[in-house]
Amino acid sequence: MSITRSIFLSLSLALSTCLAAAPLPEVLSFLKGYDSRPGVRATILVRDLQTGETILSHRSDETFRPASLIKIATTGAFLSMRGRDYRFHMPIALRGELVDSTWRGDLILGASADPSLGSHYIAGPGRLVRQVRDLLLARGIKRISGRLLLDMAGFPPPYYSEHWPDEDLDHYYAVPVSGFSLADNYADLYLYDEGEGLGVDLQLAGLPLPYQKEFSRGATNRLNLSLHPKLHSLMLAGSVRAGRQGVYLRQPLSDPPAFAAHWLSEGLRGYGIPLDKAPQVVYGTEPMRGLDTIGFYRSLAADTLARITNFRSANGYAEALAYVLNEPQDRASGQPVAMRRFWQERLGLTDASFFPQDGSGLSPTGGLTSEALTRILADLWANPKVRRSFLASLPRAGVEGTVRSLDVPSEITAYLKSGSMRGVRGYAGYVQRDEKWYSVVYIANGSIVPEDVRSTFTRLLTGLFTDRSMASPLVVKASSPAESSFSEKKVTRPSTKRRGKSRR
Repeated sequence: MSITRSIFLSLSLALSTCLAAAPLPEVLSFLKGYDSRPGVRATILVRDLQTGETILSHRSDETFRPASLIKIATTGAFLSMRGRDYRFHMPIALRGELVDSTWRGDLILGASADPSLGSHYIAGPGRLVRQVRDLLLARGIKRISGRLLLDMAGFPPPYYSEHWPDEDLDHYYAVPVSGFSLADNYADLYLYDEGEGLGVDLQLAGLPLPYQKEFSRGATNRLNLSLHPKLHSLMLAGSVRAGRQGVYLRQPLSDPPAFAAHWLSEGLRGYGIPLDKAPQVVYGTEPMRGLDTIGFYRSLAADTLARITNFRSANGYAEALAYVLNEPQDRASGQPVAMRRFWQERLGLTDASFFPQDGSGLSPTGGLTSEALTRILADLWANPKVRRSFLASLPRAGVEGTVRSLDVPSEITAYLKSGSMRGVRGYAGYVQRDEKWYSVVYIANGSIVPEDVRSTFTRLLTGLFTDRSMASPLVVKASSPAESSFSEKKVTRPSTKRRGKSRR
């Protein structure tokens, strides 16, 4: 036996012995103490990924609301089914003829359900406009006498999931699901004081757009952004609470394809290629025929999209990934049919153990067991084509992303997805100690206090993976994002000029 292998086995055996000898009764008693609080239910399942041994299990066969932990299943299914290098392809085509420098006909773009088009999480939100401009100029086209058409074949009109709480539907994190999305399906509003009134800078995917406004002062912010059918411009109306100048607001788009068509049309106009007619969104079952395809707009690779989804807990991305996996006839259902079927058939899960109602976790009615989520984590770990990309999609606890403020013991490295909504808090992912890897799923439902859930989780990790008392203060590694084993893809928000002080 080689010296390297001997050392590796010694380390593995030492850690296994450590965990087996760990005060599991104390750990379980601590969890049950939290679990016994009025209105609180908690589950935990920790499993050795190399041996399959269960280290700690509590309520692992009971159904819990997962919140954003369902994004693990969504991104994992997408990477498994489409591959890490998959990219959304949007065809760009023409119909008509060129006369001098005028195209007598239409410009057509085919929907692809790409969630990253003009996204706040990537650089270059206007890339599509520039690419279309370059393709048109290469054909000698400087004017279009027809209109821009968005071909939505295979995709239903935008919709909100019937399982989402009504109270969430006016917020940027619960935007419509659509086959053609833009800028995470919300516009950027910057309010500032003009002296005699309220001024607004309105941008959509980095492009300032002209608009009409009808504002009044009120007790609350009640804004509505719509497309004016006659003026072919945006209309911003409603009330703004007194003193709300100098702030940043995210305004959801009620009809993302219609806004996207307007945005692209105005963007081309700004580049000196006007369209004579107003853009139009076309729904149908079959793509348009007889077109001259002049290029394709390609999205970021699937592993980057998964990284954004989990690292940023981006609901719009998660819904798009689940949505596009569905067959066309299932897309209008609002259900993650393909994702749910994939995991049920692959791992032998049932509706009782795994039945998400959406791809993002916004629904309070979807449910899963910690056993089901653990099996999903183990499957992704065991798949050599997926493991690295999926692991890289999870932020490192105590260092970055939505788990940056989570204090984990210095003896371990944890890559975790967090999940939270009213009455739900949880963490799931992978823990590394020395050369050993473990899956961890922890979810609390009910009358919870988020800080109590967080504290309970970190102390459970201390009891499981260290030789320190669970009552001991935590010692956190001094580390930076650059120290992560898997480097983060560059994900940035484009800079935007604004008046007044901003708040996000």
